[in-house]
Amino acid sequence: MANKYDIFISYRRDGGAQYARILQLMLIQRGYKVFLDYDELRDGTFSDRIKAAIKAAPVFMPVLSAGSMARCVNEGDWVGKEILLAVQEGKHFVPIDPDRTFDGIPKGVPTAIKEAIEGNQHSEVSFGQLLGASVEQMITDRLIEKVGPRTSQEKKDEDFDAAKETLRHIDAHNRSMKRLGIIGVVVAILIVLTTCVVYWCHISDMELLAQKRTELQEKYKGFHLQLNTDLTMTQMETIDTMLTNMTEVYPDSIWMSQFEFTVGQWYGIKGEDFDESQRHMPMTNVSYGDIYMFLGDLADMTNLNFALPSVEEWEYAAHGGENNETTLYVGGDDVNNVAWYKDNSGGRPHPSDGQQEKAPNILDLYDMSGNVSEICNSTFGDSGLFTICGGDYDSPASEVTASSRKGFDTNAKDKHVGFRIIVRKE
Repeated sequence: MANKYDIFISYRRDGGAQYARILQLMLIQRGYKVFLDYDELRDGTFSDRIKAAIKAAPVFMPVLSAGSMARCVNEGDWVGKEILLAVQEGKHFVPIDPDRTFDGIPKGVPTAIKEAIEGNQHSEVSFGQLLGASVEQMITDRLIEKVGPRTSQEKKDEDFDAAKETLRHIDAHNRSMKRLGIIGVVVAILIVLTTCVVYWCHISDMELLAQKRTELQEKYKGFHLQLNTDLTMTQMETIDTMLTNMTEVYPDSIWMSQFEFTVGQWYGIKGEDFDESQRHMPMTNVSYGDIYMFLGDLADMTNLNFALPSVEEWEYAAHGGENNETTLYVGGDDVNNVAWYKDNSGGRPHPSDGQQEKAPNILDLYDMSGNVSEICNSTFGDSGLFTICGGDYDSPASEVTASSRKGFDTNAKDKHVGFRIIVRKE
């Protein structure tokens, strides 16, 4: 660093920073090499770089802003350390009194610091219209004799406002270049990392998917589950949730979902985005044909016989299977205890997750009375319609019984109508 700097500017950050930066700019424009830790220190050990810069620069220029010497009474104060090192190194002191703001040296400041500041002529620099003239005078009187004349840059600011505007442009340029540099480095790193990560994730994902597939097939071996190899983690986790919530209705023959089929399950199997807040709400506004196609896809994914229950199977489950419950509603005779219906639903469906303080029947089947009507795989008499059972949240109590039925067109879609699935064990 021996020839890197002509001048080291020392300043107190609170009160002296703007003076120091303007002074550095004016000196650089006039050909001098100036160290200022405002923009020089970016990494490395702070104290070592400061010491090296002071030792390298023949001129030490403290900015004597108001209060700048007050903290020098404290042992370890950095401005005080800079001054003491400059004295020790025999530097040429050129103290700057900006706009005559220097308010003196308080009691208690070490003698060496006091003598260095008071024993050297202060250069009064005007940070106004006369900024350029006062800096030129300081160079003539104090610098040329020590470091020699310099060739000025073509553009020189002559007053404080012009210097401030130049600094503003410099700062904006530096910020832009810094951002571009960071972006360039980040892009390069990302390209390398992405290449590595894509390869690693591909291998890792394949291993995780294979592990999950094996885990689920073992967990549900009683169902003879065989998962397709192209299923996503979300699809497998959704299938896991569906099978976990199955309850046996016909011994070793038919299992039924405890809950009405949900939005989260529908879109989890389809692999499509959905409103997460609707995850546990019953899936409605789907036709019999939509459900039929969906369950066909689900069967292909799992090698399981997913289906809609027939009316007979639905009512058998609603009455508790072989327990033969004789309650009016599914799960009890108190409609408010087991069902969301017209008088208590608030005119809306509720989550079908067993967490809504409505009691299930003896087989742990929820919401078979009320909430949403459920499509069954049976026609409604000779009408050519399909049957929906259980009533819905807008139905009166008389239409949410364990035996409530209505007709529903094959292609119809309705916000009141959902479904519940079964698995037939072959």
